[in-house]
Amino acid sequence: MKEFVYLNKKTVASEKACLSVFDRGLTYGDGLYETMKALDGKPLFLKEHLKRLLHGAGELQMDIRLVKPFVEEVKAGAIESLLRKNRLDKGEAYIKLMVTRGVDMASHLPTKGILPTTVIITRKIDGASLSRLREKGAAAVTVADIAPALPGVKSLNYLASVLARMKAAKTGAFEAIFTRDGLISEGSSSNVFAVKNGHVITPPLAAGPSGGILPGVIRGEVKKHARRSAVPFSEAPLSISALEAADEAFLTNSIMEAVPLIKIGKVKIGNGRPGPVTRLFQHMLRPFDRGL
Repeated sequence: MKEFVYLNKKTVASEKACLSVFDRGLTYGDGLYETMKALDGKPLFLKEHLKRLLHGAGELQMDIRLVKPFVEEVKAGAIESLLRKNRLDKGEAYIKLMVTRGVDMASHLPTKGILPTTVIITRKIDGASLSRLREKGAAAVTVADIAPALPGVKSLNYLASVLARMKAAKTGAFEAIFTRDGLISEGSSSNVFAVKNGHVITPPLAAGPSGGILPGVIRGEVKKHARRSAVPFSEAPLSISALEAADEAFLTNSIMEAVPLIKIGKVKIGNGRPGPVTRLFQHMLRPFDRGL
């Protein structure tokens, strides 16, 4: 079946979707992206993703006035329209938004006033694989010799995560977790949570884009649900040894929601099986369970 994408206000067949070789997203990784899930043709947590996209644009010193028209098109139904075009308006689907600073013949310093390149991609989700992952849990490795350039921004500079995930794959692990000075930061595509004596702990955010971790949308939902359910929750430094000694742990992102983390390297977390607090958050985060 032919696949369609959104490119600069137009819906085109994917094989005809072409970008300039001078697009700054290609030449410098100068851009942003958001990934989210759709359920029955409706994107989940769209407001939160668009808010983060605009915040990231500000951090990258993009002209917000030039980015906002794309945001308004998304709010007006551009994603839903593309999902219908690709026959993905039933069940779960993957969505990716991308915004680059635009096509520019200049070098490092961007030319003022260039128009952003805007892209939307929708794809089918392998729901069976995700279900198995959520049910059985995942293993991870720690990575200390690679670090994201701007961890606080979801930028197109994603090479650190690619290399980290490749390291994980070589050991048969699902995820790679970045560490710095013996402390956990985040996964290559996830936020990390440890549970000790019923208390949920996750690494803190930072004031600027070059420190801390990505403010994950589902990370924010975990925090909200913890408060509503009176589950003890802290944003605090988390050491590798504390994660290894946790009773249970889990990973989150917008596609997989919450996945039990059952092993770090060769060390089992808890009894090596998904724990009750993890199961609680899985239940609270699943869109089907929430009746959405």
